[in-house]
Amino acid sequence: MADAVAEYARQRAGAERWALGRFVVPVLRWEELTAALPLTLDDAPWPLSVLAGPGDVEQVEHLMSSDDRVAVAVVECKAGTVDDIARCGGYQRLGVAVFVEATDASMDVEAFLAGVRAIGAAAKVRTGGITSDAFPTAEALAAFVRACHRAGVPFKATAGLHHAVRGDYRLTYEDGSGRGLMFGFLNVALAAALTWKGASVEVVLRVLDERHPDAFQFDDTGVTWQGERLTREDLEGSRRSFFAGFGSCSFSEPMAELGVGAPEP
Repeated sequence: MADAVAEYARQRAGAERWALGRFVVPVLRWEELTAALPLTLDDAPWPLSVLAGPGDVEQVEHLMSSDDRVAVAVVECKAGTVDDIARCGGYQRLGVAVFVEATDASMDVEAFLAGVRAIGAAAKVRTGGITSDAFPTAEALAAFVRACHRAGVPFKATAGLHHAVRGDYRLTYEDGSGRGLMFGFLNVALAAALTWKGASVEVVLRVLDERHPDAFQFDDTGVTWQGERLTREDLEGSRRSFFAGFGSCSFSEPMAELGVGAPEP
């Protein structure tokens, strides 16, 4: 935790802080976080996203007023059943944004999204992990994105999105790490924007599987990929109402792949 806090502080003081999101902390590690924070922060409060369960509403409510160095902006709630999703709705009274992730892979996606929509929340999809079998297929991810669009439910993506473009990469930073086919955050962001704009499933599948960085051509007014054009207004509209963003345990690595800053050692 101390290393993560130090890195977040360094990035908040850096030139690329405009791209830095919230510090993510499991509710069970709150005390570790507050113990690792400096006694005073020049740029307090730090915005937090808290990982919690359906039954942790009162605990999170208590923690929200326990330390003025941090401010809970988002709760990311895991749900195994439709009843769990409804209980995640309790976080809405705290005035935070709520994202719900299904922990049961067998849960019907339409029922899941209907439950998420009913509580006024957004969805969260896991796009990877530390083993190759944790990564969904492009078909499964495309189906989820399109289902969110049909249901009118915004979503965020998390895990396995360190790289800009889809490819074969090391799964962890450990020596001897295995390799696997990982999604790129540009692939996912453009898949969401194209879905939001009404692209076919075939187009969405192709952009999710695109593995050539040069296929994405950016200019001041938008991006072109394989003849498909997304204007800045398209991208802003998708980000505002559909694709909430993506999470990564690394900040400098994704930024370096965009040509900003230096990669992690």
